[in-house]
Amino acid sequence: MEELQIQEFVHRVALDQGMQQALVRDPVGVLAREGFSPRVAKILLRLVPHLTFDRPLDSAEKWWHV
Repeated sequence: MEELQIQEFVHRVALDQGMQQALVRDPVGVLAREGFSPRVAKILLRLVPHLTFDRPLDSAEKWWHV
């Protein structure tokens, strides 16, 4: 279940530039609004630098399943 929550959040962030910008401004606030468990929030907080990239992905595929 936690893995699915992480995957879905990463996918949404990858496709939504507004969410990326919100993560840059206030990552803790964004994660708190999503209602993640402390464990999931801790993992996602470590991923924030990777999720707030400056250029969009080349495709909308599930690239994290490599």
